[in-house]
Formats: sequence, structure tokens, C-alpha cells
Amino acid sequence: MTSPARTDFKAGRLYRTRDLRQWSANPTRLAQRMVKEGKLRRAAQGLFYAPIPSRFGAAPPKETEILRAFFGDSPFIISGPPRWNSLGLGSTALFAATLIYNTKRSGEFRFDGRPYLLRRVLFPKNPSPEYFVIDLLQQHDMAGVSLSELERGLVATLYQGRWDNDRLEEMGKRFGSKTTQALVNRALRGPKGTA
Repeated sequence: MTSPARTDFKAGRLYRTRDLRQWSANPTRLAQRMVKEGKLRRAAQGLFYAPIPSRFGAAPPKETEILRAFFGDSPFIISGPPRWNSLGLGSTALFAATLIYNTKRSGEFRFDGRPYLLRRVLFPKNPSPEYFVIDLLQQHDMAGVSLSELERGLVATLYQGRWDNDRLEEMGKRFGSKTTQALVNRALRGPKGTA
């Protein structure tokens, strides 16, 4: 019988099953054994991580690291309530799942036991706050807020000078529906058409 493979896993690093080939001819079996021994934890199907030791027990890597390992080189952004609520437009939504926009997959997934809602949609490489304004307007039903309430909030924040008007208009044209574009144009004109 051969001796078990020597494995040196770096704490916090993520490994795909194929990455384990460097230690074993049967990486699936090695992954199962390492999970059983507590050296690895399963984040998703075929994706494992070496837990980070802390005084409160083993900790997972950062959420963005798990997502980066899952998507590989494909771009993604985290959207939803954490971004929308901070805009000050009237949204106070909470989701059980984290909303992820990407170019690879759509559906509901679990990474390290946490729920994620993945959507394959078009998004900018480096999203600005103005993009998330358009995103909230597009997803207002999901956020549980009416378009009229969002329009009032948008007019008020435009009056305060929180947004780059040109960028907001551009994001509306690139990523918004006709309804969203019309709302943005009304808000940019202001309540009396003076903007």
C-alpha cells in the first residue's frame, strides 16, 4: 500500500478538484479525505478551501475570493441591497441571498453554505454608483420599492449633487430599459424642468 500524499494547503486558499492533481492521481478521493480530516472544507461542487485558523475557530476565505475562484477569469460584481440601500433613494431591502452579476452562470447556488443568486447580465467593468442607481431602478420589484418613490429619491439626491448627471444618463442608456431611461430623464430635468 502506498503512503498518503503529503499535502501542504495554504490557509485561505481555494482549490478546485483539478488543482489537487499535484498531490494525487485521484484528486476527488484526496479532496474527500482532506475534508474528512478537516484540512479542507467544501465551498461548492468541485471547489474547496483551506480554513483560516482564528481564535474563534476555522474561518472561511473572503466572499470575493470564493467568487473569484468559482468564476475564474470571468468578471462579476456584487449587487443587491448592500449597494442599493447605500444610494439613499428609499430602498431598505434585505435579501437572504447575495445577488451576483456575471458573464457565466444564472441560477441559485450555495457557496460555503451561503445562498447566492447568480444572474448573467451586461454590466460595466468598473461600475460607478450611477450604475447601481440604474440597477436599482431596473430591479425595483426585487427591492420592494415603487418607481415613484425611487424617482422622488433620485430627484432629491440629484438636487444635492450626489450623482454625475452625464454618467447617470449614460448608464441609463447603456443598461436601462425605456421606462428607466424616461424616469432618469424626468429626474434630470428636475421637478419643474429646471435642471
